[in-house]
Amino acid sequence: MRRTEFRFFIPLLACRLLGAAGAVASAQTPAATAAAFPSGVVSAAGIAHAFLAHSPEQGKDYRIAPNGDIAGEYTTGPKGEDSWLLSDGRLLASYGGGVREFDPATGAITWEYKAAPGVEVHSCQPLPDRRVLICECGSKRLFEINRDLTIAHEIRLASTQPTHHQFRLARKTGTGTYLVAYGSDAVVRELDADGRTLQTFVLPPVRNRGVNGAFRLPNGHTLVTGGYGAEVYEFDSSAQIVWTLKESDLPAGFKLHYLGTAQRLPNGNTVISNFLGLPEVFEVTPEKRVVWQYHNEKIGPVSACAVLDAR
Repeated sequence: MRRTEFRFFIPLLACRLLGAAGAVASAQTPAATAAAFPSGVVSAAGIAHAFLAHSPEQGKDYRIAPNGDIAGEYTTGPKGEDSWLLSDGRLLASYGGGVREFDPATGAITWEYKAAPGVEVHSCQPLPDRRVLICECGSKRLFEINRDLTIAHEIRLASTQPTHHQFRLARKTGTGTYLVAYGSDAVVRELDADGRTLQTFVLPPVRNRGVNGAFRLPNGHTLVTGGYGAEVYEFDSSAQIVWTLKESDLPAGFKLHYLGTAQRLPNGNTVISNFLGLPEVFEVTPEKRVVWQYHNEKIGPVSACAVLDAR
């Protein structure tokens, strides 16, 4: 290379590098990309919900006011995927190593169950008799526990999956049976009090197939969330799928990632939590039309949502 060429090569190279960096930075700015996903409550129909949102990555529960503001923020513990607002105003929530009940006003823990080392707890459910239903991965058991920590009833579960992939949410139904989501097996089994399988709900073969939760409806149907399979299914009483929701049913910009809970409202609409997706929570009609949505990066990924003013 001649001296005159070399003299101009360095500045020219620097300009090219700076130009490329500027182009990358420009491409990453909101102005050069699609419009940011709308924050807060969006509802053309004027729908407003107060709800409880569970954020396992932050280890917190958030109480969200109807206008979308954070009305309460409570530390529950990391990695859990289930939470409830009790009739006395206390919160019950799972965390990676157990279940806690606490007073939101003071933050004081008022009751706690701690699992054995190596055991994971993703699910909890308060029962009418003040017992708590807990499902454990690793120990492979489903049990009702009294407030004095004695076990009132226990069912041993079977799974060949690694600990983290065994089970997710479990629910006791109004008829005394148990709906257990068998994680990476992508099935829900309805068990009787002795642990016998009464019915099996098999999810369709989709990418990242799995299951997070099953929720019995008043008409005997069962709503099932597909976890990373990113679909919601409604099964009838004979375990046949009669309704499905997937990303292609939703408006542009919606990204379904891991579907955690599905709550059927009295009006027939369904509220769904969308962990690591956009938006975090949304409501659809039976015709799959979105009528309410909520997005707030401050509350982190939401694994579970409970509408507190269901109507």
